[in-house]
Amino acid sequence: MDALRKSLGSEAGVAHEITGLSVRERWDETDVTDLCGFPALLRCCNDSRADHNLEVYIGLQEVILRLTENRPFDTCGPCLTINGPILNLFRQYRPGNTHVSTDAFFLSNGRIEGLKIWSEQAGISLERPPSGSRQRIRLRFATHLFAHPCDPPRITEVVKSVTSKYRIELKILRSGERVLAGLKGLEEVYILQPKDKDCTDVPRLTACWEYEGAGGDPHRPHVELKLSCRAEAQEDALRMWDAVVANFRSVRERCAG
Repeated sequence: MDALRKSLGSEAGVAHEITGLSVRERWDETDVTDLCGFPALLRCCNDSRADHNLEVYIGLQEVILRLTENRPFDTCGPCLTINGPILNLFRQYRPGNTHVSTDAFFLSNGRIEGLKIWSEQAGISLERPPSGSRQRIRLRFATHLFAHPCDPPRITEVVKSVTSKYRIELKILRSGERVLAGLKGLEEVYILQPKDKDCTDVPRLTACWEYEGAGGDPHRPHVELKLSCRAEAQEDALRMWDAVVANFRSVRERCAG
């Protein structure tokens, strides 16, 4: 808990008087470790714009998970309450990974069920830093649970619409359907390079896979994988890309195995 507080870096503030009303512009804090299964702090801040901001910080092994909630400020109520939606979420914690519901949120030693939130999103990005002759390569994963299906992805079609305007040459290396974790999406790999020899921009490689999602179905959310780098790193990048998509599995598939 001490390490979590130190990482967050801010302490509880002080009351603030504004226009004759006592509007508390401060952090109040309580330990909610028992609800989360990890060192965890609930912080509440009331500010002068009539916001009531709740934040839960959970100290997982490698990252701090931050959940936020915003409500109208109740001038007659207490600043800090443990009965709000954020902490009700943690009362639905279940250990293990068997008999998992479709709306579960996973932690390392269990999951939280019953969220019923259809605008959830998650993402992560990774990078191979440049070293010697090796170029920087970035990989990004993003998923969204939209209420309705997106339009079928056609990444290069969007890119084509701007290439002539900005005198950019599009070289398509791959374009076609590819199934990842049972989801049939579109894989496209292409290089963009300036047509003007005097242009200082360097050719760049992009590899992407996108699935439009089924809309409101947590088994089939919108999913996007994207890798990008300078075109001169093409050999390394495509080797990494093929390894990533070949090993792409859902959480439930991994846990079942």
